[in-house]
Amino acid sequence: MEPKLEYCGNYIEIRNFHHSIDDEKNGNPYNCSFDIKVKSGVFTGVADGCECDYKELQKFIVALEDLISFKRKEITFIEIGYGNKIEFKCDRTGHIKIFGDIQGDAGTHFMKFEFMTDQTVFSKFINELKSL
Repeated sequence: MEPKLEYCGNYIEIRNFHHSIDDEKNGNPYNCSFDIKVKSGVFTGVADGCECDYKELQKFIVALEDLISFKRKEITFIEIGYGNKIEFKCDRTGHIKIFGDIQGDAGTHFMKFEFMTDQTVFSKFINELKSL
């Protein structure tokens, strides 16, 4: 399963996810690896070699649930491998702006992106993230 949040042709997708339970048990915060693919307007980019701690991914999922239920106004997810960043900002009507910076090929390529969504597309994405 590759979690994908898509709205009006724009999307963020988590691909090639791998979680090392042994690394997590040994306290290594680089226990998850994955790629982030983004399509924003006519631009597409892939941040390869991303890493994070599985516990931080779980916190991110809870924060997304809080965002769509109006308990939070914004979230920032920064992966620890290269510092790729995705931010979510919600207004009072449920419109959510997704924006950030990703880089590929170890910083050779760089993409700044932004697109709008609403909270209706998040449930499927959150459930797919939970299944990782």
